[in-house]
Amino acid sequence: MTKRMTWLAEGTSAMVVTPIVSGSVVLLISAFVDPLFGLGPLLGVFLLCASSWLLLRFRDPPRKIPQEPGLLVAPIDGTVVVLRRERGTHHRPASGTPSGKIREDLGDGTWVEGGCSTAFATEQRYVAVEDEREGDVWCLRIAVGALDLQVHRAPMEGTVLAGEHRRAVGNLPERLRWVVQAAGRRVEVIAHLVRPRFGLTPLAAPGEPVRRGQRLAFMSTTPVLELRVPADAWAPETGLFGGDARANGQEVQAGTTVLFHALWDAEEEA
Repeated sequence: MTKRMTWLAEGTSAMVVTPIVSGSVVLLISAFVDPLFGLGPLLGVFLLCASSWLLLRFRDPPRKIPQEPGLLVAPIDGTVVVLRRERGTHHRPASGTPSGKIREDLGDGTWVEGGCSTAFATEQRYVAVEDEREGDVWCLRIAVGALDLQVHRAPMEGTVLAGEHRRAVGNLPERLRWVVQAAGRRVEVIAHLVRPRFGLTPLAAPGEPVRRGQRLAFMSTTPVLELRVPADAWAPETGLFGGDARANGQEVQAGTTVLFHALWDAEEEA
């Protein structure tokens, strides 16, 4: 794993240091050698201003991670804009799936009817539901602001089962998909990505154990992130609901804000 400067996201040090050094050199040359028709000072100030923006954009201060058992924490900084119960209707075809079962008329690539038999075995299509059935999930969507931290963190301790970088298809944007499992229970994190971007740095790989709140990746442009968890295993934090039983727009911090509580006795498994 590469070293990182304190308070900066891993893999971004060069992007921040380069304009600082370049701006300083340009200002020194302008002051003691040649001002370049007055353009040197302007360029130097511009580079230093750009480095200040990058420092703010790529910051990654340490976080105090809750240690109580049976909690899921926010995977990224932002504002909760959706919290709803969902049901899988289609999933991505596996290798060897008969062509007669594959549908291409739904948009966003190829699909097979029905949700995954194993939770989050692959990417799925979901619909919002009001009733309750086995296999339902909670979907919590976080909108990430321009100045929010862009570091993705593990919502729980466990093992990374999937770390996928999926290309844009149809109406689906480019995205990162993570699945973390602990004691047979899985959660899924999908980060939507946009271009242009300054960096994409994976910090964990499939098969690796992760701690709750551990960094999974840095992505410079993540406008939306979705966390899905089995509805029969997790209950949303009551403070996330507004008066109409919808997301109340709460601001959350990656690794520190509690989003879900276990519905089983987590202390016995700790």
